Amino acid sequence: MEIAVERVFTKEILKRAAGLFHVTVEEKPLGDFENYIFKAKGDNDEDYVLRLTHSSHRSKQEVEAELDFLRYVAENGAKVAGPLHSKSQNFVEEIRAEDGTFFFASLFTYAKGEQVKGEESPYWGEPLFEAWGKAIGQLHRLTMDYPKTDYRDTWEEDESGIANELEDEKVKEVAAVLMGEIKTLPIGRETYGLMHGDIHPGNFHYDGKELTIFDFDDAAYNYFIHDLAMVLYYSVLFTPWTVEEKTTFARKQLQVLRKGYEYEHRLADSWYESLPLFLRLRDIGLYGTLQKKFKGKDMPDNFLKLSEELYGRIIEKEAIVNI
Repeated sequence: MEIAVERVFTKEILKRAAGLFHVTVEEKPLGDFENYIFKAKGDNDEDYVLRLTHSSHRSKQEVEAELDFLRYVAENGAKVAGPLHSKSQNFVEEIRAEDGTFFFASLFTYAKGEQVKGEESPYWGEPLFEAWGKAIGQLHRLTMDYPKTDYRDTWEEDESGIANELEDEKVKEVAAVLMGEIKTLPIGRETYGLMHGDIHPGNFHYDGKELTIFDFDDAAYNYFIHDLAMVLYYSVLFTPWTVEEKTTFARKQLQVLRKGYEYEHRLADSWYESLPLFLRLRDIGLYGTLQKKFKGKDMPDNFLKLSEELYGRIIEKEAIVNI
């Protein structure tokens, strides 16, 4: 979490948020990268997730738009950790911090299943990859009928926001050219829409049959192929493999992923040819995010190593895999 947000987040704010949704929370967060995430319990001993979003990250309208989209896909059969109402029947509650900024509190169901941690998980393999593709395809099929909202960004607005804060001029230049290439891709109802945008293993649980997806905080208007690119990207990002080994794995994974995806939705073959563009864009987005999050702080060694790898690929204009 950024230093300015850490300074104003207090136990009292967490206590107030829990009270508004009538839950108790564990004080140690499950996550604190872009939002504060806490495990919560209700009166019935049911598990929930309480999230607090600072106003420097999202406006109240943006959070409400995210949760309305989440509500819509949940009501139409998608396996997601849906939003729950507060005691006042709101999906989002506003809490003022001592400096005049705000935290927006939201409560979600707790996703069934467990996190899949790469190769060390017994679930890692083709059945998971097929289910992963099917879950993404279902969300893309459903979003085609979702009304347009003005309170979620386009991919271009998101990525431009990151690129504009980059201090390295070389990376800025590469980002501008790459985004220009992506903007030439056609936009259509069956290939572009509001979507999750970040369906990596940290954002879903798996029970051996189905995924339950959560954390729609990055939901934005983007090309559908982006969601498939993210699966390939995060499946190899933290592996110790060579580029050749990563590429061999990604090509096999894509075949199974696409099979699952096409149970729900189909993209023309030409879209898969654009995968390298989106893989490269994620390198830039992740690099920029790391630079921002650790500005003014010491970057841990693992993130420093990752940042150096990202920078190398960005400057060489290479994708993480040769797909």
